[in-house]
Amino acid sequence: MIAAGRALAAAAALCLAATAATACSGPSGHRFCGIAADATSFAENTDVPKKIHDTVPRFLTGCDTVAITVITGSVQQSDCRRAPIPLTPTAEDNPNDNPKTAERISLARRAFAVKTLNDLVSCARAERSTRNGSDVVGALLDIAQKTRGLEPPPRILLISDMAQRAPELNLYTADISTKEARKSIISSLSDRMPRLEGAEIQILGFGVGVKSDHVRQQQFRDFWELLFRESGSLPPAYL
Repeated sequence: MIAAGRALAAAAALCLAATAATACSGPSGHRFCGIAADATSFAENTDVPKKIHDTVPRFLTGCDTVAITVITGSVQQSDCRRAPIPLTPTAEDNPNDNPKTAERISLARRAFAVKTLNDLVSCARAERSTRNGSDVVGALLDIAQKTRGLEPPPRILLISDMAQRAPELNLYTADISTKEARKSIISSLSDRMPRLEGAEIQILGFGVGVKSDHVRQQQFRDFWELLFRESGSLPPAYL
């Protein structure tokens, strides 16, 4: 954990210091990406490894670097973390600029990123007894901190029902029935509010636990769409 934390800090510093055309943003529209996968009861009730297998490799196409986090009861305190993963070969990796070599390296690194995501989900499942709950906001904050200030803005994939349940906010019990109530909750998040200016958000698995209650599901959707708007991101897409 300590080594991973040092690597994360170093990678974040490198990205924040980089200028527009280097490792963080990349050429030809490539960019920094983020993925958060839910390791809470959502993983018990749905096939998260299949969702990762079916969705993540395609999502990673066009990403130069990916930041991975898992949704647990306390994302910042979880031991299941690692530094962002570079996906695009450098000139040192491919000195002759061979497109076949570049594609082979990229495919291998994307496969490694998928394996890492699965490993982190398994790690988080194993520590649930001490990290109970579901801190979706914390996962978003973790990705926001790793991608802050980068151009172009990141693409972010959330594999989650988005059912936040943490001491700071429990959407199972919170009153989110009105716009005023939702705005009040989001305002109260204060320094835990993620800043995601211009980010593209994709959500897979949204509202699984409240599908039978259409009114509550709409309230969930209204809450998260307001939070993303306040974060500065683009409106989320539901997969």
